[in-house]
Amino acid sequence: MTAITFVWPILPGKQEAWRRFCQVLIGRHIGDYVESRRRLGITKELIWLAQRPQSDLAVVYVEAQHPEDVLMRLGASNLPFDRWLCQQLLELHG
Repeated sequence: MTAITFVWPILPGKQEAWRRFCQVLIGRHIGDYVESRRRLGITKELIWLAQRPQSDLAVVYVEAQHPEDVLMRLGASNLPFDRWLCQQLLELHG
């Protein structure tokens, strides 16, 4: 496995929405989320919120066979959950 870390700025004023999004992922969408991770070949994923005076950041650590392809494959997916996930990421991170 190979690991990669993404650092995504959270858009101004979106921190609370980001927190709610994370709760929804591990709540009512957990089954879809786990299946999406499996499909993308992700074997481990850790997410942190880094708060800074100038902006908040989402720090995402991913282990996968080809982690550099994960975002491209997610963005190319036509599955309903993956489309919803991409839309949420755009709204929160731009």
